[in-house]
Amino acid sequence: MKHGLIIFCFIVTMPLLLAACAAADKHFWELPDENLSYIALIRTAPRSGTVVVYNPKLCQAVGEACGFFRSHAFAHLMLNHQILSPASYTQSHEDAADCYAARNAPVAEVRAAVDFLADEDREPQVRLTGDPAERAKNIRTCAEAADNWETGR
Repeated sequence: MKHGLIIFCFIVTMPLLLAACAAADKHFWELPDENLSYIALIRTAPRSGTVVVYNPKLCQAVGEACGFFRSHAFAHLMLNHQILSPASYTQSHEDAADCYAARNAPVAEVRAAVDFLADEDREPQVRLTGDPAERAKNIRTCAEAADNWETGR
């Protein structure tokens, strides 16, 4: 009887646990802030824990790439980076967050981010960290390695 109860609990709870883990990796709290000088960043919030703060005006300017930059901010949390201002992260932390987002963000958002970063005529009001061309190259390399890149374009 005890063995059967353990198996029953395992069968019932495992799908719920797997669903919760999958959701935790793809969803995060977001908060719009039109005064933010970056597209997105990660912050701690007193009541909700950790939150991705994003600038909706800058998101409108960068289009679909905004989703990638929000995923990049969330990646700092997933990679156990200390929560800092974007300019304070080391290049290796930024590269790791770009790579995490390149592996996990939707393909269209990854492509849009690479196109945005590679565009020398991109929106000048958008504040970026690091060398945009190097970031675009790193993101594409990580996305291709994770099979999260459309090669037809």
